[in-house]
Amino acid sequence: MIKIFSRYTFLLPLLFSFNVIANEGLNLDLAILKINQEVKSLNNEILSLKDEIELLRENQRLNSEKITELLQMIEINQSGNTKSVQSNSTEQGTKSSKFFSDGKNAFVLGNYEKSIELFLDHLKTSPSPLSSTDTMLWLGRAYFYSESFLDSKASYLEYQSMGQDHPKFADSLYELSKVLMKLDESDQAKLLLNELITEYPDHPLSSKASALLQNL
Repeated sequence: MIKIFSRYTFLLPLLFSFNVIANEGLNLDLAILKINQEVKSLNNEILSLKDEIELLRENQRLNSEKITELLQMIEINQSGNTKSVQSNSTEQGTKSSKFFSDGKNAFVLGNYEKSIELFLDHLKTSPSPLSSTDTMLWLGRAYFYSESFLDSKASYLEYQSMGQDHPKFADSLYELSKVLMKLDESDQAKLLLNELITEYPDHPLSSKASALLQNL
């Protein structure tokens, strides 16, 4: 009984308002108007709470990805990359790889400006098209968190133009849709979210895409 009562405590202001109006002998139209205003206010509060919950869930997902990346970095460092490099091409590849790994380290630690700088250095020196694809994805993420949304959009589009075979392509659809929403390009964002839901129905982000569509 107590639990049932507690679940509906938010209605008490409405009941109180109605009771006061009735006791004061005010007309019914005014009473209904007052209650409608209270309901509208409560609905706005509920919508605000939903947005906050979605933001918390998204931050949780990204923090989980950051932890995974950090653990991978620790494993790489512990594996002992201490072999001497003989050829100039190998030295170039090693230097380029370090730019990329350092860029991800900076991103995980929240230093997005530094990570952008390192990812751009990696693109200039990378001998591998595949690693360049990875870098464009991370560059899009870093630009997003530094609130450089136009640069983020360009990076994600460049990444997606490199082909749909990359394992994070579905993720990029969801992430780019968030960028487009920041740029007030909701129609394009909807297209990407629908593509994610249709083409990757079993992907973990598919349900998030559906929820996001409801708010557009």
